[in-house]
Amino acid sequence: MSGRGVNSRNEAFEFATRARQNLEFIEAAASRGDASEVHVVTQLTLSLLGILVFPKEKLLLGEIESTPLADLTKGGWPAWLVTHDEAGKPTDTLGRLLRHVRNAVAHGRITFSSDSPRMQDVSLLVEDKRKREDPAPYWCAEISAMNLKGFCERFLDLIRERTG
Repeated sequence: MSGRGVNSRNEAFEFATRARQNLEFIEAAASRGDASEVHVVTQLTLSLLGILVFPKEKLLLGEIESTPLADLTKGGWPAWLVTHDEAGKPTDTLGRLLRHVRNAVAHGRITFSSDSPRMQDVSLLVEDKRKREDPAPYWCAEISAMNLKGFCERFLDLIRERTG
């Protein structure tokens, strides 16, 4: 079977890199006015699969997962506003945050503040539930689309730095 090489989309980091390139392409087209119906926020949300979820599932080392969010924020990473946290398990590490974001993405639990195609006009609310039928989420967080993009970029840089 072909497609198993180092620069293959089967490799999580390569897939993430390609997702980032696609997002940058859509952003550039939107900024030039080349595509009036392009929604950068939609592409950013779709990119979460490649940029956060695949690497989280396939590449995260214990060292990366246990990184305190406070350290990342001090280092200039955009912060997520956790509005409802899991009882007894605060979202204080990168691994915990990514687990909740992964669940939100996988189950379509993302709400947008606006239908604007411009990132600077939109914030995202992500929620995690234990079961589909649960009436309320047990975890919620918010982030602006611009900060989410910055977070994704920093995350890929961190993985590249730590995994070579």
